[in-house]
Amino acid sequence: MSSKVFAAIDVGSYELVMKIFEFSGKEGMKQIDFIRHRIELGTDTYNTGKISQDKVNELCEILKKFTVIMQGYKVAAYRACGTSALRETENRMIVLDQIHVRTGIKIEVLSNSEQRFLHYKSVASKGGMFDKVIEKSTAIVDVGGGSIQISLFDKDSLVTTQNIRLGILRIREMLCDMQPRNIEYVHLIEELVDNQLLSFQQLYLKDRKIQNIIVVDDYISYVMQKIGEEQKEDSVTDKQFLAFVDILRIKSPEQITKYLGMPEEMASLLMPSAILFKRIIELTGAQMLWAPGVGLSDGIAFDYAQKNKLIKVQHDFEADIVACAVNVCKRYKANTVRNQVVAKVALDIFDCTKKLHGLG
Repeated sequence: MSSKVFAAIDVGSYELVMKIFEFSGKEGMKQIDFIRHRIELGTDTYNTGKISQDKVNELCEILKKFTVIMQGYKVAAYRACGTSALRETENRMIVLDQIHVRTGIKIEVLSNSEQRFLHYKSVASKGGMFDKVIEKSTAIVDVGGGSIQISLFDKDSLVTTQNIRLGILRIREMLCDMQPRNIEYVHLIEELVDNQLLSFQQLYLKDRKIQNIIVVDDYISYVMQKIGEEQKEDSVTDKQFLAFVDILRIKSPEQITKYLGMPEEMASLLMPSAILFKRIIELTGAQMLWAPGVGLSDGIAFDYAQKNKLIKVQHDFEADIVACAVNVCKRYKANTVRNQVVAKVALDIFDCTKKLHGLG
């Protein structure tokens, strides 16, 4: 198979990301470039309900530069996806139309389910380690600017997935008048997080023990790298992580920037993310955290490669969807016997009409 170059663009709540991938028979899926630009579209959306014209202008200028980069790599195809900042803004159609007219890039605004499924695929792109981790009871915690998604796995099977409308940018904007070093700031974050997580715990974690947490996040990965420097691993224990969070709590954003070697503009969102994971660990009792260091762009590329049969995929994503639907039925005490009969009849009809629709 000849190599094929693909660009994945993530128009997120707090930054714009483009990753260039090459697909080949020899190396499979390989990232060859990574470009990111800080632009907080979510600040406008969550505060005023609309994305300002200044932000639209900045967004268009960066996307124009992205098109030049794509031309340089001779990109065969691209996919640009928008998340909650574009999904929730009142002037979405105007913004998307301006972007398309001024840059030629067409942005697909993902639903929450589509966004989280692509994030899930980005983790699955790590292959062996992903399969090994989800053998035990595991939670994938996907933290975005506007919300978080918690997906529970047990013995390789997706049990349930739930969205909580409390992303790190939304938390920061809700507490924007507080100073990050103020001890009350940390307590307020914990109260906001607990209010949402306790409901999740009562519904889904009553009789379930979570052993592992898979982190899908742009900030905690810095923390994990710092903790794991000596052992050179991308996983840490719960005790290591909690001890590190205690160190961060007494540092200012400027001190955090120097300590972790991260961009200064990212430091203000690190503490909400760290406290969020701290509370999740304490509520679930998880003993290990793994940060694969992937994002939406990786999931977009993986999805493209899977649909175009450019890579071999071992994990059965359709089985996860069916398993999750079955568990929803059980939770709401639906008539499972009737559902099984209807499913069998539908499959039999499908098989009998193959000559008509030509599907396999």
